[in-house]
Amino acid sequence: MVKDAARRMTLPMLVLLSIAAAQIANAESDSSPDGYFIGEIDYRFVGHLGQVDEKGRLLVWEAKVVGDIQGTMKWWFANPPPSGEITYSGGRLTFYAARWELWGGEELLLAGVSAGKTDFRDGGDGVWDGHGRVTESSAKYEKFNGRSVYETGPVILGSNPPESLAGTGVFLIH
Repeated sequence: MVKDAARRMTLPMLVLLSIAAAQIANAESDSSPDGYFIGEIDYRFVGHLGQVDEKGRLLVWEAKVVGDIQGTMKWWFANPPPSGEITYSGGRLTFYAARWELWGGEELLLAGVSAGKTDFRDGGDGVWDGHGRVTESSAKYEKFNGRSVYETGPVILGSNPPESLAGTGVFLIH
């Protein structure tokens, strides 16, 4: 009887072990062999200035970056956004698709794309959350090409939104 129970469990156990091994291998293939970049970003809204790039994207955020790389970041938002604003009981979601750039003085160090949302609850401050990928780099940072990006932080409304929108969060390349 014990042998029969063991035989019946063998196939499901092998399937579960195979799935676990595949998940681990998949996670390792997306991880960085050379580590990762993480930096604190202190961002502020600049969309009211009306600066547009050659592809019609609006410069919406600028940030000071402190961490593994020092510099300035810029987020150029596609217009229109990928989805209109969505309201729900207790809040609203806004969405974006953007090109981001990380500058060291006059040199473009890294650039890429990201998309995400900001969740404003109860008419108050929001939480921003996005994901993307590195698509360009200077020679010094070419090991980051193709890597995944995560960006997040609060969006504090301030005294005169949208001009006063600001926050401090993190930017991660892994």
